[in-house]
Amino acid sequence: MTLKGKEKLIQKFFTKKSRITIADCDRLLTAYGYELRKGGGSHRTYHKKDARPITVVAPKGTKYVKSVYINLIIKYLKLEG
Repeated sequence: MTLKGKEKLIQKFFTKKSRITIADCDRLLTAYGYELRKGGGSHRTYHKKDARPITVVAPKGTKYVKSVYINLIIKYLKLEG
């Protein structure tokens, strides 16, 4: 992912929280060096050495991830100033 693409995706996480898909979460987390280790069922857990695992629950009945998981990603990746 290019730097510009990464910045654009980060901006989306702040401005369009209700429009974040599981694919957006996957792209951002992998851009930060996380890898998906468990993808069974609705829970997707991403791991990175010396970092806290991040779990995102795939949405049911909609394609958008709940804001609680978006906020966790923002917090754990330290995207806020």
